[in-house]
Amino acid sequence: MLKSQLPILVGLAIVGFGAPLLAADKPSSSADWLKRPTSEDLMSVWPTEALRRSIGGKATISCTVTIQGILRACQVVAETPPGAGFGGAALTLSRQFLMRPARENGKPVETVVSIPINFAAPRPETGSYLAPKFDPPQKRDRVYNRIPWKRAPSLEDMLAAYPAKARAAKVGGSVSLDCRLNKTGGISGCDILREEPRGYGFAAAARSMKDRFSGPLVDSRGETLASARVTLAFVFPAAVLDGSAAGIGRPEWTALPSAADMAAVMPAAAVKAGAYKARVVMECQVVAEGALSGCVAKTETPLGLGYGDAAIRLSSAFRLSVWTDEGLPAIGGKVRVPIRFDLDMTTAAAR
Repeated sequence: MLKSQLPILVGLAIVGFGAPLLAADKPSSSADWLKRPTSEDLMSVWPTEALRRSIGGKATISCTVTIQGILRACQVVAETPPGAGFGGAALTLSRQFLMRPARENGKPVETVVSIPINFAAPRPETGSYLAPKFDPPQKRDRVYNRIPWKRAPSLEDMLAAYPAKARAAKVGGSVSLDCRLNKTGGISGCDILREEPRGYGFAAAARSMKDRFSGPLVDSRGETLASARVTLAFVFPAAVLDGSAAGIGRPEWTALPSAADMAAVMPAAAVKAGAYKARVVMECQVVAEGALSGCVAKTETPLGLGYGDAAIRLSSAFRLSVWTDEGLPAIGGKVRVPIRFDLDMTTAAAR
């Protein structure tokens, strides 16, 4: 069968080391694999035209390994042959990678890694001297890289689902699920890819929240998402149990203010003073649909010109993704929002 003819080669290199590191060479502090993609995983993302023509390729992506072992901020750094789609396929495949984060002084830390992926061409079975013969490709799953969730579990939902055993021991954990999207926009049929640590009930807790997810019904091309696969990360940080750390990890913005929005809130005192550049950091609560509420200006430079109040008025133009790549809920959490005002006299006068 064709799937048995698709060898996979995935390497790992810490950015800056050059060539991929072998297991024996890797420093103990570097990121390491927990789950590598299989040949079936490659088939699910193989570029359609390349597969039809039995073409293989290579791609190298650079990603950040989070402290939970999830890859984020991936980008293509090399692709062969150019334009054949293997770079995009590698990015999609990255959502299925699971890694053990690097450690520094005994604690997990984020690491940037370079991952070369070889989409080895299928080996032809020659049926005649005139043309090669191939087994017909198997039906491929559609695997989506990122889903713009309309609804997702909140911090309150996560706290309610937090396993009792882990809560009593004040232990944190993380889970990755491989789920199917259904025709109503929800998810079902979730298989466990990873659970750490085991024995505390984190996988069951993650599965109990699957009905809280709701996404779009079709993709950007108008094709139904029903039966497509998506990998979901869940992080249960023990620090949230006492309410002292209700952060959401790295925020993913789905809407940001425009230059016109910023000009519209320009403080009159700043215009009068000719001070068109400023920086404000505000802290906000994330509420339904990723909106910001209860914002407070924490720092403001320069002081006394009204930029803190201007930033708070601007907060209505921000929207966050309701579920982060790290597997943390946004709704119910807090986020720090740095805002830089950098307007000229003409723009400010046109407000």
